[in-house]
Amino acid sequence: MKENTLLKIALICALAGLIVLYFISAKIEYKEYKPNILNKNIGEDAKLKGTITKITGSGDVVFIEVVQQNPVTVVLFTKDENLGLKNGDDIEVLGKVQEYKGKNEIIAQKIRKIK
Repeated sequence: MKENTLLKIALICALAGLIVLYFISAKIEYKEYKPNILNKNIGEDAKLKGTITKITGSGDVVFIEVVQQNPVTVVLFTKDENLGLKNGDDIEVLGKVQEYKGKNEIIAQKIRKIK
């Protein structure tokens, strides 16, 4: 085959692959985190909405206490010291539920403010 034909086939396959990945990523959903079923959520991706009551930092790790029904600790690994978050902000956290010293916490992958 000619190089031109191979290039066209490669471009068509790449574009088709990107379109398929877009539709697959649109179907991915996070489960709503419910503190009353704590042990069933360990290791799963979860979405948490709540209000910040406490923010503490230690190096590259920020601990955010969020109140939904019960207080939940959110751990964020970041190098950015100015997150723009403060007590009383309503946020949505996407992350993974983990257990640390007998308590559940969410390791944040993404945090956004809710207006």
